[in-house]
Amino acid sequence: MDVYEHGISFVDQMSAMRGYASSCGWVGVFSAVLGLYISFFITGVSWVTILQFVLLFVFLLFVQIDWVGYRAEPVLFDQPARKVHVFKSLGLPWWQWGWNLFGRPRCEVQSYDWNCVSAEVVSYTIFTGQVPRREASLVLTITDHPGGTLEIQRVGVGPSFGFGNQSGPAERWEFIRRMMEGVGPVWTAGESRYQDFGVGLGEALTIAQPLIGPGSHQYWKKGPAMWLLGTVSLIALPLTAFIGLNRYVSYRLQRKPRWPAEVLQSVGAGPFTDAILRERLSLEKPAATGKRRSKHPSSI
Repeated sequence: MDVYEHGISFVDQMSAMRGYASSCGWVGVFSAVLGLYISFFITGVSWVTILQFVLLFVFLLFVQIDWVGYRAEPVLFDQPARKVHVFKSLGLPWWQWGWNLFGRPRCEVQSYDWNCVSAEVVSYTIFTGQVPRREASLVLTITDHPGGTLEIQRVGVGPSFGFGNQSGPAERWEFIRRMMEGVGPVWTAGESRYQDFGVGLGEALTIAQPLIGPGSHQYWKKGPAMWLLGTVSLIALPLTAFIGLNRYVSYRLQRKPRWPAEVLQSVGAGPFTDAILRERLSLEKPAATGKRRSKHPSSI
């Protein structure tokens, strides 16, 4: 999530899945290469060899999907222009599929009038193993003209909310609506800001390891149960480090989404770091002598 002087952008949920496809892809690539070696030098070429070439291409696609592209496809709410800008990755040309792991992906920015936008809360069930989980997301519906009935685009806004949380997407929409209508701030103290994880090398190599790595000290005081879980997790350290390394490489190779100059000029300064946001919200400014600090948080 990026905060600007006169706008705010939300990333798509797929950025949280970075690294998994390439991890599976590289395992498949090595397996397919081993199979091809056996076919050419031991058992001889057969129809299985053709199948192995097909599988090699598919697994290289897994790696390419993770390594080539943009880190996210954000949605930017532009308050001065009353526009919603949607960043879209168009990928690589078809003749570069599978083999070009360092290509320059194409992209476009679609801009829509704020008056053409409405919102809805979409609920769905995710099956993880044998336990279904209800989640909810904020989805924008965009029509061809204000008040129209022809939908031309549907866009998800930000990460989903778990455990059947229906109020989270509605609160997110109300925050956006007030900001776009000019009656609410771009950012307020106390708001949480989604940030990507596993983007540093140390953090990536110790992902899913509560007892080691950056920030692990917060788990050390959580009792014997956490120590037991952390000890068991260490058994899977080679696997989690491999997945984390792929996530790190994917983050470094993928490109950061870039907005057109006219869009950046409209939303003003930014995106702000956490430190700048705290400074702008005066959270680090001491209370004046002899005066009581206001209980209401200041806002941008």
